[in-house]
Amino acid sequence: MEFKKVITTILLELDKHNIPYTLIGAVAMGFWGVQRDTLDVDVLVKERDREKVIALIKSLGYDHVVSSKFADQFSHILKDMGLIDFLYTRKEKGIIESSMSFKIGELYLHVALPEDIIGMKLDGIRNNPKREMKDWADIQSIVEFIGDELDWEKIKHYCKITDMESAYEKIRSFR
Repeated sequence: MEFKKVITTILLELDKHNIPYTLIGAVAMGFWGVQRDTLDVDVLVKERDREKVIALIKSLGYDHVVSSKFADQFSHILKDMGLIDFLYTRKEKGIIESSMSFKIGELYLHVALPEDIIGMKLDGIRNNPKREMKDWADIQSIVEFIGDELDWEKIKHYCKITDMESAYEKIRSFR
């Protein structure tokens, strides 16, 4: 997959259609200096924009592969356009609004904060035990790389709201 091409194409369209978003997952981790191999691009958008996102992505030649209550996955016939996962949030204010902008060429990309990525990883562990090893490895990599610069109160809050309060000490131990 040509990540720069995919990201530029998709995110320019989201901006053009006034659809707020933030990059999440391994691509977002890369913007914070934490490198991990990935086969897809993960994007968080508002649930209210779901139908607009589906129509938009299909108009770019993507096929709808998988759909669930919280996410949609799309693939493109051209391998360099790869896989795109959209996750949806019901919150009016949250991860999307607190994201950081990175300028790449003429495009400003919205990228989830490391603490928010950790929060989403905790939610993933809670909701899908099959992802546990991968998500814990991602959390560990973020903490090892960013460490003391993280907002530890925000991480503690994520542990609480995901009913994983005991995870906080494990996360701190990665420092």
